[in-house]
Amino acid sequence: MDFKRGITDMPFEILNLIFENLDYLRYKVSLAQAHEKLAKAFAFHCRNKFRCLLLDTQLSLDLWDFVIRECGPTIEEFIYGRCGRAGSSLVLPTVAKHCPNLKSVRIVFHSLHRKSVPSFLESMKNSLTSIEISQEFSNPSTMLLVVSEMTQLKEFFFKGFVDENVNHLDKLIALEKLSIEDLKYVKPYHVDVLRICASLKNLRNLTLIRIKMLPYDGPYSTLWSSLKYLHVQHCTFSELPDCPNIEYLNIENPTCDIVGYALKFILRNGKNLTELYEDSYPPIDANSFLDMLRSCPKLRLLCSPMEYIKLYSGYLSSMVEILKENGVTPENPLELIVSRRIKWKWFRRLLRCTPDNELIDLYHTW
Repeated sequence: MDFKRGITDMPFEILNLIFENLDYLRYKVSLAQAHEKLAKAFAFHCRNKFRCLLLDTQLSLDLWDFVIRECGPTIEEFIYGRCGRAGSSLVLPTVAKHCPNLKSVRIVFHSLHRKSVPSFLESMKNSLTSIEISQEFSNPSTMLLVVSEMTQLKEFFFKGFVDENVNHLDKLIALEKLSIEDLKYVKPYHVDVLRICASLKNLRNLTLIRIKMLPYDGPYSTLWSSLKYLHVQHCTFSELPDCPNIEYLNIENPTCDIVGYALKFILRNGKNLTELYEDSYPPIDANSFLDMLRSCPKLRLLCSPMEYIKLYSGYLSSMVEILKENGVTPENPLELIVSRRIKWKWFRRLLRCTPDNELIDLYHTW
């Protein structure tokens, strides 16, 4: 007796080939919804596709809900709010329930999400290790209160309107990466950064953008002794702790009562630097620039405007001699990025005639 065989009788290998030959995601989801076995075959087919989940416009929210239910265990990163889809908060409970391996979320936080997103983070507080929040409105940053309870968090990035709630971040004792960017240009909140960092013993990577830092009353010279990466841009401060182990430094347009503080900080902490981006006022002069190269023997990438440095062949020869002493080789040259066009043009012209010019790879930014 003949038995009729349908698509659901096929092995997963064949079903996987069928899904591969469907051009659009919505076609695949429509097929997967037809039968339980097809849904499992779809999950197998997409086992690597949704490790990073973004609710884009390929599917309706109902179809995304289905995808999350079927593929949830494979989802490790979730990007939410970037596409600005109305009603997308409806899938947050589904993500919380069906994504046991979710470790990282990146959230664009709109005013419509004031209730749904904090509730979602609260439900995921025991599993998430990395959170990035971009706040798109100027209401109080109360979501930081929820984040501060996630003591296992290793990475936290906040871009928004900084207020007193930022002080609760000192509870994130496992934190290894911290980034705070203030979007408040008028009457910004003064952040007690050093007090926050005092309890973050595992902190290795710190980014501060447009932050007004309060002075710290306690001993602070060793607070950042374990930092490997420091990015300080458009910040106001009285003084920074030493960073003897720092390998990456970006210090741009700082405001400090100590004249020439950026250069002094580099000279004091340059022995392990491999990448340096500097743009400060007053600009670094010619002799100080050479001193900076001497103090950073491991430096292999430097971005500087070189704005007030008079360039001539003898000066470039002095640079090359310092680089030789620092162990720079043609196989591992210094990548020099000059951010002022006129200086780059002069430097390029002179470099062509400089002996051992292969020790410098010249680039520009504009």
